[in-house]
Amino acid sequence: MPGNSILDEIVYDSEKGALNYKGVRYLLIRPETLAGLQKSMEKASGKQAKKIIFQGGFEGGYLSAKKYKEIHKFSHKEILDFMVAMGSQIGWGSFELNQYDPVERSLKITVEDSPFAEAYGKSSKGVCHLIRGVVSGTASVVFGQDCVASEISCFAKGDRCCVFIAKAE
Repeated sequence: MPGNSILDEIVYDSEKGALNYKGVRYLLIRPETLAGLQKSMEKASGKQAKKIIFQGGFEGGYLSAKKYKEIHKFSHKEILDFMVAMGSQIGWGSFELNQYDPVERSLKITVEDSPFAEAYGKSSKGVCHLIRGVVSGTASVVFGQDCVASEISCFAKGDRCCVFIAKAE
């Protein structure tokens, strides 16, 4: 079984009750907690909920990609590979970078076993707004400009897996 370099390097600060990786705080949370939050937001604010959840994912993806690119001195492709591996290692599903086109400034990422789609349940639309935001934030760092990401397949819709496409605006 392959190791998990992210978990191997997480440091527990017992005084603060904090989990840190490379100086960045993380937390463990059940996917059902986030699905419940998402459904409550959808009920209260409709379509605004997906924008808000996306933005949260964007912030996390952008800040992580920027920090880890800098501290590891990664190339654009290397930070993509790192973020894809990290997504899998922190329990967000099985991530795979399917396409990276630096000329067209686009990428495609597949996520099997998304805990967000699984916890959300059946839906007529894609529900992995947090992952979509992370993909967009990461792509924005890689391509050096704002990127938009879409979820073209989602496990919650009955698709085999979730598929995200990000493109520079």
